[in-house]
Amino acid sequence: MKKFGIWLVIPVIMLAAGGMMLASRLTVTRSGWQQKTADSKTKVLDLRKKAVEAQKLVDTARSDLQEASHGWGLPQSPLLQVGVGGGRPGVVVAQQVTKGGQLGVINVVLGTANSLQLNSVVYVFQPSPDGVGTSFVGPFKVGATQETQAALTSGWRLRPEDVEQWDKAWRYGPNWRIRLSIPRQHKTQFTDFEVIMLKKDEVLAEQQLHLQMQQNSKTKAELHLDLRMRELKGDPDQANQSLDIYLLQGYHKTVADLEDDRNKVQADVDALRRHIKRTRDEIERLNQENTQLAEEGSSDVPKAATSQKANSQN
Repeated sequence: MKKFGIWLVIPVIMLAAGGMMLASRLTVTRSGWQQKTADSKTKVLDLRKKAVEAQKLVDTARSDLQEASHGWGLPQSPLLQVGVGGGRPGVVVAQQVTKGGQLGVINVVLGTANSLQLNSVVYVFQPSPDGVGTSFVGPFKVGATQETQAALTSGWRLRPEDVEQWDKAWRYGPNWRIRLSIPRQHKTQFTDFEVIMLKKDEVLAEQQLHLQMQQNSKTKAELHLDLRMRELKGDPDQANQSLDIYLLQGYHKTVADLEDDRNKVQADVDALRRHIKRTRDEIERLNQENTQLAEEGSSDVPKAATSQKANSQN
């Protein structure tokens, strides 16, 4: 048995030594993989930043290319105010812009002779208040066209503010510029802005609906409260109608009057009980006096007369 224990200890010691070596190797390997993972994450983040910066450079280059192609951002030439185009590709100047027959429609003194095609989309700019530059109005769809005249219909969703300030916000007259195309990033900005406005309008409509529901609930609650107050305090307006008294003077006064009547009845009942008690006490006193007088009267009769009377009875 002793030898068996010695032989058993030897493999256990060997296994323990091997386990320690393997554990040390495992710790070193894990530390190395963790370091490699951290380095890889750092490299990926750096590459992502470089990719974002490169994308910004590409967008800027595309923007510059489109601005150069469309003449975007260049100062307006005075020659554009007398003709159509003035050497600027994709730009026409309307000699006169007037209000259309419908909301969201404008009439321009331009037509097919100025490259306006039916159902095409153009981008309209109106003169600034100081007359120096222009401000963007929005995209318009070309409707009825002739050689020198055309009707343009707004291509965006008209909001209530647009309807109310349609004529005030627009400066009808000459020097309106119409572009057949604009840089893509600006078009995307306008589209994103319109989406934002649509979401804001939806949120506003939802809040207004919720507010209207709250106001309706408040109105119903106030009507119900007024009904309950008239039930409590009375309704003098219905005095000419044949209604129960509690409906005319109110529950509060009716209950108060009933309590007063009850207190009076209770006082009368209490007085009656006291009177009955006094009467009973008087009757009891008289009975006691009568009994006492009867006993005193029977004791005063002579004994001889009493005995004689008894003999005569025998």
